[in-house]
Amino acid sequence: MTRAFGGVQAVAAQAQLNPTQLYRTLSPKGNPGLSSLSAILKAMGLRLSVQPIERLETSGVA
Repeated sequence: MTRAFGGVQAVAAQAQLNPTQLYRTLSPKGNPGLSSLSAILKAMGLRLSVQPIERLETSGVA
C-alpha cells in the first residue's frame, strides 16, 4: 500500500518515522504500536475506526 502513497521513504517522512522502522513495522513479523500505526495511517490520509459488531440474534436474545 505504501507504493500508492509514494513508497516507504515518502510515507516514513510524512509519518515522521525512520524508514527502517517503517519497513520493520510493516513486515509480517511487525508489531506496530498504536501511535506508529496512527501516524502511518494519517500519512496515507486514513484513520482507524472502532465500531460495534452487529450482534447476531441467537435464541431470541439480542
